[in-house]
Amino acid sequence: MKLICGTRGSKLALTQTDEAIVELSSITGIEVEKKIIKTKGDQILDLPLHKIGSKGLFIKEIDDALINNQIDFAIHSLKDYPTDILPELEICAITKRRPPYDAIISIEESIEELPEQASVGTSSLRRKSEISRIRPDLDLKDIRGNLDTRIRKLKEGQYDAIIVAESGFRRLYGEINQIEGYNFSRISPEIIIPAPGQGALAIVCRKEDSKIKKILKNIDDGKTRIETMCERQFMIDVGGGCNLPVGALSFINRDEIELKAFVGNFEGTKSVRGEIKGNKEDYIKLAKDLAKRVNIRE
Repeated sequence: MKLICGTRGSKLALTQTDEAIVELSSITGIEVEKKIIKTKGDQILDLPLHKIGSKGLFIKEIDDALINNQIDFAIHSLKDYPTDILPELEICAITKRRPPYDAIISIEESIEELPEQASVGTSSLRRKSEISRIRPDLDLKDIRGNLDTRIRKLKEGQYDAIIVAESGFRRLYGEINQIEGYNFSRISPEIIIPAPGQGALAIVCRKEDSKIKKILKNIDDGKTRIETMCERQFMIDVGGGCNLPVGALSFINRDEIELKAFVGNFEGTKSVRGEIKGNKEDYIKLAKDLAKRVNIRE
């Protein structure tokens, strides 16, 4: 038996796809072939995502291939996969999470150490809103491109620092904390709360394909699924699917789950943070309760 897996063609997408395929094949013995699919987001590189409508920007063409039976399943970064999933599809597995945090690459080792008016590369409204809360003096500039491209732009002096997802960096570069003379440092969630689902991979298949679903369940991590579904539920309830800046991070400790979350407005002038704890079995209710508490639109 051989399965076909759809993926984007970026270096990071291929690396994390290989990571999931190796795990799946080692458990099931099933051969998996990669099929690279170019998306709209891969072709528009000169505009920040929120200005071209990031919803489904790296997804639609892959979803279409899945619905049309051109592939058996697809692998995405969970943080990039929309919450309004097409009725024909399902997230049938979520892999064990890599570190979910954001990170800074700079000569300095933290956002706090950056000099006044330093230029920071990030196109994320969430990151911009969170950074502005503690360092309103910094010059926040849009940046696009893959991780190698962003690091090159940093070296060329276009930025004094760039903000990236730790999980993506680790997948490509391993456990190093310096790269080409620059420091790589984790950012505490007290400063920037990560995107919902950050660090985990979403394995998507056709909802009615019970045979494929059963196979893919072998790489579903139960703890990661509850944590990330809690985060995504919060995003749904605050309207984060409409490009609203939203951060959410949850952790399970024995029978308890803790959710820390953030929501800002489009203009970047207002933000609210909150947290909630409770029994992990109540993760949906807890996410909904916190969303009501920090509703930026009220």
